[in-house]
Amino acid sequence: MGAAQQASWLLMPAESTITYYAKHPLHRWSGENSKLKGIAKLQEGEALPSQLAIIATVRDFDSQNENRDAHALEVLDALDFPDVKFYCNQFEVTTSDSLVLQGDLEFHGVKVSKAITAAFTKSSDGFQLQGRFGFNASDFGLRLPSFMLARIDDAIQIAFDVRFSPQIVE
Repeated sequence: MGAAQQASWLLMPAESTITYYAKHPLHRWSGENSKLKGIAKLQEGEALPSQLAIIATVRDFDSQNENRDAHALEVLDALDFPDVKFYCNQFEVTTSDSLVLQGDLEFHGVKVSKAITAAFTKSSDGFQLQGRFGFNASDFGLRLPSFMLARIDDAIQIAFDVRFSPQIVE
């Protein structure tokens, strides 16, 4: 009998989104990205992934304001740092439908360790992770611009709803 078969679960971009929420004293806005890429690895018979990677391209976040999005590409140095990446290889069950994903968030060329709580739903046709977390732009070496003499809030919130579908890899 050979080694246990490993399955790759591919992120389904048509069914997945990541949304950022930002604010300024005068207004709030959000930007959504549904052009995500990702993969999760599971050993045969295991309930949870052993590894997970998700990549979002900065230019694919849409705030419904072309000028804001174009300026964000400049502020975020998108030519030098085109992607936001999350890699995880530690999964802790907290309740029957909740996990803590311990991994690295890489943004603007800086990697930060992050523990993210997610609702976890698994079925025969895949699994789904949903949740929210926050970070400070300054943790990634970013100084957000000012508008009307007030700086954009350093705290950024992220909401995610990502779905994976199994693909067998030999």
